[in-house]
Amino acid sequence: MTLGSYRFDLGSFRCVCVSDGAFNYPLESFFANVPREEIQEPLRQHDLPTEQIITPYTLLVVDTGQRLVLVDTGAGNLGAHAAQLFPNVDHSTTVTGTLLDNLRASEIAPSDIDTVIITHAHPDHIGGTLDEAGNLVFGYARYVMARDEWDFWTSEAATAKASPPMVNIARQNLEPLRDRLTLIDDGAEIVPGIRAIATPGHTPGHIALSIVSEGERLLHVSDVVLHPLHLEYPEWTPVFDVAPEQAAASKRRIFDQAAEDEVLVFAHHFPPFPNLGHILDREEGWSWQPTEATT
Repeated sequence: MTLGSYRFDLGSFRCVCVSDGAFNYPLESFFANVPREEIQEPLRQHDLPTEQIITPYTLLVVDTGQRLVLVDTGAGNLGAHAAQLFPNVDHSTTVTGTLLDNLRASEIAPSDIDTVIITHAHPDHIGGTLDEAGNLVFGYARYVMARDEWDFWTSEAATAKASPPMVNIARQNLEPLRDRLTLIDDGAEIVPGIRAIATPGHTPGHIALSIVSEGERLLHVSDVVLHPLHLEYPEWTPVFDVAPEQAAASKRRIFDQAAEDEVLVFAHHFPPFPNLGHILDREEGWSWQPTEATT
């Protein structure tokens, strides 16, 4: 393990968790329907900062032996705009766009990636699609995303339900993919061993992934929830969910399944790096049990 990458095996699949940095958010953006004081006590109990949310951006690479798959493209230079987006937050530790350096440190070149799965089109998941010249960073890959997600961001409905910057970033990064994009529906097998699970709510076409090899299974939940406290307090919701009621139903379904099946879980925003762990049932919800990274 290096500072920015962590390798592990899933059956015959070779997997790497790769850091794309971290971003600092105001408490209210992650917990929009809860008084600030009510959030701070559980954060304090977990030895987490109480004035802002420091969330990791971590991506997953899966080498199936036949395909080299990257899930999402990262945040790109989103961190450079952090102070403009959230001016009342300390951004001294906000850094994004470390994906490519950490891939190379793991001996993975952008040209090696032949499949990119987009879980949803928020800036921290597709912001690394294009380089500064507007060219595809992963120029040899085919891209896969949910049909409902593409339809939403390319329609007028997006302008009514999402902020202008989010819509602009989505359209800017999705349009260059049009000719190499495969649109899928719920349950589609993307490559052998990796299947899409529709989990709408955070965005209309948000997907999780079931990754299975030789009887071992990993559940990639992406942004079904954004923070471990969303598991412990299921009624707490982020401002980023387009359809909160739908998001709550997806959360209930996916985490009940994860807890019951005791599967390994990868969550894009769940600390600590490498964002791997298990979901445990609690009386009112669930809890996050991180996997300790070993060298």
